[in-house]
Amino acid sequence: MKRGVLAGLMLAAIGLAACTSPTGSAPRTLGTIALGADLPLSGGEEPDGTSAKNAIDLAVQQAGRVCGAVRHPDACFDLRTISYDDVLKGVHDPAQGAKNVELLAADASVAGLVGPLYDSLARSELPVANAAHLAIISPAVTDECLTQEPPDGHCKGQAQRLRPRGPNNFFRVVTTQLVEGAAGADLAFKTLGKRRAFVINDQTPFGLGIATTFADRFVADGGTVVDPSDLGGFDPNGSPSFGSRVRRAVGLAADVVYFAGADIYAAASLRHEMAAQMPQVPLIGSDRLANDQFAKSAGATARGSYYTVVGPHPASLRPAQGFLRDYQRRYGQAAGSYSLQAFDAANLLIAAIGRSIDDAGGQRPTRAQVVQQVGRTAGYRGAMGVMSFDSRGDTSLMVVSAFEWMADTEPTGRFAAQITVS
Repeated sequence: MKRGVLAGLMLAAIGLAACTSPTGSAPRTLGTIALGADLPLSGGEEPDGTSAKNAIDLAVQQAGRVCGAVRHPDACFDLRTISYDDVLKGVHDPAQGAKNVELLAADASVAGLVGPLYDSLARSELPVANAAHLAIISPAVTDECLTQEPPDGHCKGQAQRLRPRGPNNFFRVVTTQLVEGAAGADLAFKTLGKRRAFVINDQTPFGLGIATTFADRFVADGGTVVDPSDLGGFDPNGSPSFGSRVRRAVGLAADVVYFAGADIYAAASLRHEMAAQMPQVPLIGSDRLANDQFAKSAGATARGSYYTVVGPHPASLRPAQGFLRDYQRRYGQAAGSYSLQAFDAANLLIAAIGRSIDDAGGQRPTRAQVVQQVGRTAGYRGAMGVMSFDSRGDTSLMVVSAFEWMADTEPTGRFAAQITVS
């Protein structure tokens, strides 16, 4: 046999092998499966929504199709994305989000949903999706009450009420806002080297929750919470004056102050008092202090104020670098605030669909099978890191980013640390 003919036959055999599944059957395209997306695609929040949509589209384009994960790798479905805008009159609207989920639920090709970005939308959409057994994977929502009932009972059974028709179908790839307290403690003790913390909280469920979490974690890290009796409770409905509290912090030799509250102007007032009495001591707060109005109100004293934000800082994560390059090449711009999280949410959903195709015997899986497989996610290696879901739908990957305000004229703080709470 001539060498050229032999080489051609060998190449043909190699090509045939590449197109044949481990079961010996060539992959079959059985139809199309869609990933739904509910995001703000217009109005002032459009940049966040569009950059998240781009990431979902990128995940779908890179995958192309989804096949059975192990037992039926020859059973494949083409992938596509169906996206809806949850903005009404320029802002995200819970009622519009619920209507969007109704539309997605009515489309038999939709196997699951990536979104939403906001807590209020999750509250309106979850019951609709639950009735349709439609999996929701959010890249951004952080309200603990969507999945948990903390010991103090402040969620009042909300998680259960949002699931009226069946088992949990809501998952998120970011952790809850309560974890910010623990991240703030790690920032203070491990990154900034502080050992004596003074805590101030606004006595709301959120403020007291993160204050308690901060204090517990700071002590566990090896630090001391000075004056822990009421964790610095103040009335958020009044006009707080922090002069006496700061004097007490000075008297107790505190070397860091943690502000657990939502009022950015109260936080700025606290920062002014600190600048007058303990100018070298840093202030740490939650993502409420990420608002540039805090920096403007604090003025020159803003420098030395830190805040934490749930979610990753992609540039500091090695596994995310490939995604960032791919996103830049595909869209000609840098990824947005929620792009990495949306990319992981989409890929995690695709992986769960692959396993559910196996569960369906190589046929189109039911939504209930997809929900079940999303819930069984364990050790998933995404661009953010390795994650699993607990029975409530919360991620094991508790990643929080920390930033420091450098000047009141800057729109955001400077990245200070990537914190993984374990």
